[in-house]
Amino acid sequence: MDPQLAAALRRHEDILAGLGPSDTSAAAARAQFMASRAWWNGGGPRLAVDRDEVIPLSAERGLRVAVYAAQASQAPRPAYAFFHGGGFRLGEPRSSDRQLRELALAWGGIVVSLDYAHVPEAVFPVAVEESAAALRWLSVHGARWGIDPARLAVGGSSAGASVAMGAAVHLGPGRAGFLRAGAFVVGVFDDDLDTASMRAHGDGPMQPSRRSAAAMFEAYAGGPGQRRDPRLDTRQADLGDMPPLFLAAAELDVYRDSSVLLARRLNGAGRSAELVVYPGTTHLFWGYSRTVAVAQACTRDLAGFLGKHLPVAA
Repeated sequence: MDPQLAAALRRHEDILAGLGPSDTSAAAARAQFMASRAWWNGGGPRLAVDRDEVIPLSAERGLRVAVYAAQASQAPRPAYAFFHGGGFRLGEPRSSDRQLRELALAWGGIVVSLDYAHVPEAVFPVAVEESAAALRWLSVHGARWGIDPARLAVGGSSAGASVAMGAAVHLGPGRAGFLRAGAFVVGVFDDDLDTASMRAHGDGPMQPSRRSAAAMFEAYAGGPGQRRDPRLDTRQADLGDMPPLFLAAAELDVYRDSSVLLARRLNGAGRSAELVVYPGTTHLFWGYSRTVAVAQACTRDLAGFLGKHLPVAA
């Protein structure tokens, strides 16, 4: 394991121990998760645009978002719609606050971090369908936030990558008018518990484990037929019209081969997929960018990919 990451994981365990146990409610678990992220999200760049907004899905339902941009500008700029990780149960738009501020500064475009419906209140495909609706909203109304609505990228981390990819699949060929790229970190793109990376890393002390992955999928999409839906399992999806994708995977992660397989399938379908497997890293390494150089390198790679496909000065 990367020594800086090993030290960060030890520090994170100390943070969790200092917070103490929470009760068993979803609300308490979410509050503790965000408290555990506070130190890791501290510091970092200060941006000209850093505010909270809401995307209205209906008269009764809105999705919370955080909007980041290094500079205020009158000219419309491309945007990256990011969906946070948290096992489909935890997290919120500012879970990766520091990482997204760093990305907005490195790239120069607008980063929009979106919430989505969580387990247990909602199960698949609610989060995917709401997220697809939010992407459509950005493609129609994004100009009010300085966004060029015809130049969007989509992505996310871990379970959020699953939601984001599911939303892109849900949108189908119609996405071609505005989704120009996708960028994902330690993505969950299928529910295969028998890959080489699952077997190598799923039964030891590191999290997530193969057992926790099985429980997560059961809670999120345990209904009959749901697990083979292409919006959850990209092995079932037609990838022939996907935009260029960047896939950041962690070497010592049960989900590494999910990204490897997706990249292989995309390239086999004649699509562009850039896969980077970061050595010595575990799941969610990117969230420790405050102290871990390889996480900072991942941010630079994400910014480089977005800059190539969605240049700010275009």
